[in-house]
Amino acid sequence: MNESVELNDVQGIIIKGYDKLKAASFLLLEITDIAKSKQWISSLLPSITHAGISTKTIDSAIQLAFTYSGVAKMNIPAEGLTTFPPEFVEGMVTEHRSRMLGDLEDSAPEKWNWGGNTYDFESIHLLLLLYAIDDTKLQLILNEQKITLVTAGIKIKYQLDTTKLPNEKEHFGFRDGIAQPVMRGVGHESKHEANLINPGEFLFGYQNEYEKYMFSPTVSPEHDPQNLLQADKNNPALKDVGRNGSMLVFRQLEQNVKAFWNMADQAAKEKTAQQDPTTAEYIASKMLGRWPNGSPLTKCPVHPDPAKETFDNFGYAADDYDGFKCPIGAHIRRANPRDNFLRDSTGNKEKDIEKSMMFMKRFRILRRGRSYGPPLVVSMEPQDIINAAEDHKERGLYFLCFNSNIGRQFELIQQTWINNPKFAGLYEDPDPMIGYPGIMGEGATSTFTEQAVPVRKQVRGITRFVNVKGGAYFFMPGLKALKYLSSI
Repeated sequence: MNESVELNDVQGIIIKGYDKLKAASFLLLEITDIAKSKQWISSLLPSITHAGISTKTIDSAIQLAFTYSGVAKMNIPAEGLTTFPPEFVEGMVTEHRSRMLGDLEDSAPEKWNWGGNTYDFESIHLLLLLYAIDDTKLQLILNEQKITLVTAGIKIKYQLDTTKLPNEKEHFGFRDGIAQPVMRGVGHESKHEANLINPGEFLFGYQNEYEKYMFSPTVSPEHDPQNLLQADKNNPALKDVGRNGSMLVFRQLEQNVKAFWNMADQAAKEKTAQQDPTTAEYIASKMLGRWPNGSPLTKCPVHPDPAKETFDNFGYAADDYDGFKCPIGAHIRRANPRDNFLRDSTGNKEKDIEKSMMFMKRFRILRRGRSYGPPLVVSMEPQDIINAAEDHKERGLYFLCFNSNIGRQFELIQQTWINNPKFAGLYEDPDPMIGYPGIMGEGATSTFTEQAVPVRKQVRGITRFVNVKGGAYFFMPGLKALKYLSSI
């Protein structure tokens, strides 16, 4: 069943990404006056950029999301609050969730800059996302919003500014934002069936890859006197608060760029001394699964290819079944195993591919992250990073992703694939880029294994290069639901 997405009711960042809007700032807000805040949301509605607006026609965008405590501030009835997803209700910083996500030791919530304690969890109510074509335009929007926020009795708890890095790269020096899934029903196409995903994996109110409707937040009809909401797909007697909305995972990830490249450089020197000549760029690329320019090792195992058409639309099963090109434990292969996840007991690779492609569609996320902090070197080239002195400046990634089921999508990927040292038959190998080595014991280091003939190769003693510095789960409503929340 192919469903057309109601683009005019979906906030644009979920579908568009706003790559052309280079400047962005994220405001974490606290509501101090409910009535005035609702008036502010109502007045903001015409400025919320929906997905039906072409990115070619805009030079800025505004989006709005709620924490659970923020939704509760809107006076949704108690029975309606209980219908929100449990991960959203509980929040990101419960004890079991910290263990599951690897938010321990230096990434423990008590060490976060924001969102990591009970006060923050309860007093961060809103996330206002501002995007603009350049810094000048962004500053104008920021100034306008700050004035209206004061009037509305809304306090800015944290302002998180972003940085657009050169050559579309993230701080480690690798091209970012590649291999995004394509949502059915939005007018876009994908050359690869594995990347074409039912909208219900990302939006409430549509069928997911199980051909089911996700259980969406609902209220009874008497709590929607203006009849702003549509009937719920699973229970038509209820009104759907979630339709055309999504769950947003927001995490601030600090990157230790020098430590990562020093590790790769040292490993390269040791292998070269053992008569196995290699480079830091090669080892780092093996760990990620792509060369710094974005070309994937499974298509370009010897050297990078500058042609962007090589960057996506590939699988592993046919050409790299055993990980000799792109290692089994590489970051991109863990985050999205593509067509090489389920293996048929008969050894039939065609069945493997078909099963894996269908299976993997149930675990995709839409990534919308932005970097923050200055680049260590402007060139973003590996050797320049290695040669540069440590400047001790904060830099990293604001990781944002959209999914309709936080537990089955984001949390499963993080726990079962990223942090799992035994992923796909490995032994002590969590994700070498962003994984948590301490999963094998506090203070432990990890191993990265490169499958090879006649024998495998390993890099040992890997520490943690990415630490969590903040985070929360948000609900980004559709525009009709925003109107509803501002009026009840």
